[in-house]
Amino acid sequence: MAEISEDEQCNLTTTPTKISVCESTIEEKEKTECETEVECDGEGNQKDLISEIVEPPYLKTRRKSPRRPEVAASRLPHHVLIQIFQYLGMKDLQSCMLTCHCWNNALSVEDSAVWQYLVSRNVPEAALSDPFLLAELTSSKKKLRAWCFSWNANDISRNNYIRTNGFTVHRQPVAQSTDGVRGKRGVSHGVHAFDIIWEGPLGTVAVIGFATKHAALHCVGYIALLGSDEQSWGWNLVDNVLMHNSQQLGIYPKMNNPPKYEMGERIRLVIDCDKHVAYFERGSEFLGVAFSHLPPVRLFPAVCAVYGNTEVSMVYVGSPPMG
Repeated sequence: MAEISEDEQCNLTTTPTKISVCESTIEEKEKTECETEVECDGEGNQKDLISEIVEPPYLKTRRKSPRRPEVAASRLPHHVLIQIFQYLGMKDLQSCMLTCHCWNNALSVEDSAVWQYLVSRNVPEAALSDPFLLAELTSSKKKLRAWCFSWNANDISRNNYIRTNGFTVHRQPVAQSTDGVRGKRGVSHGVHAFDIIWEGPLGTVAVIGFATKHAALHCVGYIALLGSDEQSWGWNLVDNVLMHNSQQLGIYPKMNNPPKYEMGERIRLVIDCDKHVAYFERGSEFLGVAFSHLPPVRLFPAVCAVYGNTEVSMVYVGSPPMG
């Protein structure tokens, strides 16, 4: 085996030392570079050491992202509110009208797109196309309100049905039966007017008036059902007699030989819940107070008839003009 010289032994012993120093230097350099590249801020973004030196952190100003100014819903333009309100139902619109003055003003325009859209969606076309039925209602909002007060198809005698226009009740030709109908909504405060038109013969009994929710709407025989109990009040157009609680309260209008009702004539029923009275008008003529001391309960417009195939239309017109 060849012997190793002292010089070679010296080389073997010093070489590893040089290599370790070199490797250590390389490792420290790589570590330094790695720390420089990987060093991040608190949000996970790498720091730029050069920028830190040029511009220290305490001199930096935080940049805010641009934000659009907030606009309150009550300050939206009317045409924007109208577009939004078209997606709401009638109950929600009623709440919106009570929210603020701005929304109330937007919805106070009675022929706005909101009310026109609701009319087209709710009021039957047969009623809108009738040249006489809703002729006195000059706006879409009034027509929609009249529809909400029209005859109730679910609160009616079994011998009656509501026509497709929604405002006219038709009595079928059934013998020995008195049949009535109530409106959809009752009134308990304010002043309210209902136009009633009797289309067809009166027969022996033809009563218009109002009733509570508990009044009967059907009975056997031909009687003045509306006014036959304490839950209803009626005016029999056949003999011009007022009825309540099965009692005749006298001739109405209070005059000698009052004129008879003519078929197709428009009679206006006015219920003044604030003064607790009710009266009728024929055209523009005030016929006098018909009923007084009305109870503070919800009252519904109502009629009862006995003649076969007769029809009665009722249109809510709101508060009557005073004068």
